Amino acid sequence: MRTAIIIGLTIAAAGCAHVISLPPQVTLAEVEPSGRAAKPPDCNMPVLRHEPLRDFRKVAIVEGLGNVYASEADVLPAVQRKACETGADAIVILTSRAQTSEASTGYYINSVAIVYGKENPAAAGAAYKMLR
Repeated sequence: MRTAIIIGLTIAAAGCAHVISLPPQVTLAEVEPSGRAAKPPDCNMPVLRHEPLRDFRKVAIVEGLGNVYASEADVLPAVQRKACETGADAIVILTSRAQTSEASTGYYINSVAIVYGKENPAAAGAAYKMLR
């Protein structure tokens, strides 16, 4: 009888230890063209916790959502990979927290991809050509 209890507890523990973890879901919404080529997915994308003191432009909103067991360390690399697609110089984290709401549950990151400089050279050139 004692052996049956030990076997039963072992099976129950093994069943609880297996949790399916889905990869984080990341969305990107372009604010304005960056004027830069996309970088490779493994680019070194700096993460800022506050807006920089120098001039910059916001080029995209990048949001990531991991499952209920995820942490920032699980979701942030996926957000960085998506930001590399924009050609950005860095991302600024606006929100990073575990959340539970009607719409979603899990670890949520809201960030903005930025490029340094005040104006978009591509947009400025396009405006100039239109005025000619």
